Amino acid sequence: MSTDTSLDSSLDQTLGADQDAASGLGVATLNDLRYPALGSDEPVPVYRPYLGAEVQEAARSALEVGWLGMGKLSQDFELGLESFLHLGESGRRAVSTNSCTEALHLAGQLIGLGPGDEVIAPSFTYVAGHQAMSRTGASVVFADVEDRRLCLDPQRVREAITENTKAILAVDYLGLPAQLDELLEIADEHGLRVIEDAAHAFGSVSDGRPVGSFGDITCFSFGPVKTITTLEGGAIITRDPADVQALHELRHLGIDADTDARYKNQRNWEFDVVRQGFRCHLGSVPASIGLAQLALVDEFIANRRSYCQAFDAAFADLAEAGHLQLFDTDWEGVAPYIYVIRLRDGSRRAELIAHLKARGIGSGIHFLGAHEFSFYADSRRGPLPVTDLATSQVLTLPLHPYMDPATIDRVVDGVRSFFA
Repeated sequence: MSTDTSLDSSLDQTLGADQDAASGLGVATLNDLRYPALGSDEPVPVYRPYLGAEVQEAARSALEVGWLGMGKLSQDFELGLESFLHLGESGRRAVSTNSCTEALHLAGQLIGLGPGDEVIAPSFTYVAGHQAMSRTGASVVFADVEDRRLCLDPQRVREAITENTKAILAVDYLGLPAQLDELLEIADEHGLRVIEDAAHAFGSVSDGRPVGSFGDITCFSFGPVKTITTLEGGAIITRDPADVQALHELRHLGIDADTDARYKNQRNWEFDVVRQGFRCHLGSVPASIGLAQLALVDEFIANRRSYCQAFDAAFADLAEAGHLQLFDTDWEGVAPYIYVIRLRDGSRRAELIAHLKARGIGSGIHFLGAHEFSFYADSRRGPLPVTDLATSQVLTLPLHPYMDPATIDRVVDGVRSFFA
């Protein structure tokens, strides 16, 4: 139980209010778990993806069909993404891949990145995005993030632009969208492309618009621990229908005339190879899992959002006391992928990690600064004071699609007891 009985009451009220709201929407509440609640002596992992009966049945059905490669289910998953993102008649299309890293790489290929080009990106993100860009032959230029949400700072981007700049890699963090409108404006002024790495933000909304339904190119992740999973998978959302054919060729060995046949669980035995391509399409079994997850995604998001709001309420006094810094959001419109706190005194982070571990509570660090990695030691960069500070402060706490109140209370108690 929590170290503060008044906190228990506040937490119960927060969770109870969210339960009522969730019930009104017809989604699962905190007491309506699709998998068993964790026991009091079981470890609380940072991630706990849902792979329940309906997900397993979807995979089993796909296996029984016997078409394992890219096929009809792959197309069905893409159409499901387009429906969920409300792409409608905008002309935007979804092209699935076997990871978000490959989606980002294909996006770089699509816009013609190569040696001599520069891509401005935050150092404060997972290295997959940087690797995807540098794999094209382009150079990554590091710009700082803003302090409120730790997303790319548009002013720092302006300062980093040179005649070699060809693109901006905008990264959404936790589920919080980057300042995409301002970055798009900067890109328009300088003739640049914007690739949005929305690996954290599937289901988030920015100014009433689903992430992926606006902007230039958006890439999503459906990796093992993301908001929804295909075990491994990703997707590119492109605004230009003409790009779809190019992406179909890029993701499947440069072949020009095979995707339509595979979408019918068939093969086209006569084709041409028209460009350098790669092998990064999404198979039928992963797609079937993605479809089952899509059917539950509103439930996942509503629950995860309510848990983040409950954590914020539980830690508000620690923030007021100067122990923690919480993110500038009420989580409305956000589809949280992870929940992160920032320790004002980052030198105590290792101590807090050990404190939580001793209580069976997992934690993680999102992220280290990529400019500190040896591979990027010579990469051009501007001043990175916010990045350097944040990388020493951030700590990821457990966040699952289903968490019972007792598990949430264990996490809260673990953090609060450290500062008691």
